[in-house]
Amino acid sequence: MEKIKTFIHHLFIPHEENNFRAKSLHTDFLTVYLVIAFLMMILFKQGSNLHNVLGFATDISIDKLYQLTNEQRQKNNLPSLVLSPTLSLAAQKKAENMFAENYWSHYSPDGKTPWDFILGAGYKYEYAGENLAKNFLFSNGVVDAWMNSDTHRDNLLKKDYTEVGYAIVNGTLNGEQTTLVVQEFGKPMAGTFSPPSVQAEEVSAPQQILAQKTVQPKVNLLNFSFNLNVVFMVFLIIALALDFYFASKFNIIRIGGKNTAHLLFLIFVLIGLFMSTIGVII
Repeated sequence: MEKIKTFIHHLFIPHEENNFRAKSLHTDFLTVYLVIAFLMMILFKQGSNLHNVLGFATDISIDKLYQLTNEQRQKNNLPSLVLSPTLSLAAQKKAENMFAENYWSHYSPDGKTPWDFILGAGYKYEYAGENLAKNFLFSNGVVDAWMNSDTHRDNLLKKDYTEVGYAIVNGTLNGEQTTLVVQEFGKPMAGTFSPPSVQAEEVSAPQQILAQKTVQPKVNLLNFSFNLNVVFMVFLIIALALDFYFASKFNIIRIGGKNTAHLLFLIFVLIGLFMSTIGVII
């Protein structure tokens, strides 16, 4: 027990035996940190490639997307949108087409537009629009990203729209496993028949079944690697904080200190971790 306490003291607390620099912040440890960060980056990447993105994507649901969309409209004094099974069918066909034709755009390589899919589903519209998203883990992240983009926000808050439809589809796009989210907006043309609205749970059921068919490894590698990154970041933050505290307490003066280098290293690793989890919208 005493050896453990001595090791921790030597690792985190600056004193004479470690040249008044916590061992965890010595220059030679930076190489170890770089190797660890590189290995964790590979582990995180492998977690994404082993279908874990699809498993995570089950946390994105039509029910939640529909709820969050209407919450944003209510905050802006706009009427809620009605969930349309016809627009949801159009969204499903659009997502399947993106996977089949291997593209990430509002327009397919052969010139199909969002309006083609909406009309093809039997929805005659007066107004229509589309939002797309991929690589997100949670419904909140999708809607937040849409709200932070002017064009997507305009769609979400367009007063002319009265209905909305969603599709959440898993597949391979440009060689990577991913989840596409398609949101179709519309206002039916006057005098056209619009099928009765349905509860969000009824529309989302087929998508959930699709996600459940995905092969899941026993260990969620994406979760594990993300948590490992967090532990690593906490370790470095604690080491820097303790070093700064004791250096200030004992008036330790260092020549050529490396605190700035350590801090920059920590910032860049944090940026890398953030970038590896962010999704894309168009």
